[in-house]
Amino acid sequence: MRVLVAYATAHGSTKGVAQAVARQLSTAGVRVDVRAADDVGEVLAYDAVVLGSAIHNGRWLTPASELLTKVGRDPRRRLWLWLFSVCTVGETTSFLGPRVSRLARRARKLPPDVAASGAPHRFFAGVIERSHWNAFGRLFFLATGGRYGDHRDWADIDRWATEIIAALPSNHTA
Repeated sequence: MRVLVAYATAHGSTKGVAQAVARQLSTAGVRVDVRAADDVGEVLAYDAVVLGSAIHNGRWLTPASELLTKVGRDPRRRLWLWLFSVCTVGETTSFLGPRVSRLARRARKLPPDVAASGAPHRFFAGVIERSHWNAFGRLFFLATGGRYGDHRDWADIDRWATEIIAALPSNHTA
């Protein structure tokens, strides 16, 4: 079994999540390639794809959306697919204060192309730095209890990767 772990990142958080997922898969004996979404040519060489993107304005970044469309056109229609998004509010961690995070989790929606895929999906919080926001955004961020720094939950990312490993066919090793 050969798995592609692809990502589209704005500031590097999504790449870090992709690398962590790939490490877990590799440790389990899965042959893994990690690539930026815009560096992926063909998906026919892979049995499974794990694809992630940063979310900006409720949407995936263009390279990830384009790759998701390409994967959806795979003529085999049996390609295993898992998706993840890196955003402000992950499943277990968030840039924002606890109360705002709870409200945001209830209100959030999957990006349209992700929802249309029907593939399993997971949200992860990423890294946020002051330079990632304009002046208005920084005021909003602080007013909602935002905290700068790395909010990725590595244990949650590892658990999710382990779920992917368990779902792969039993002959998933090289």
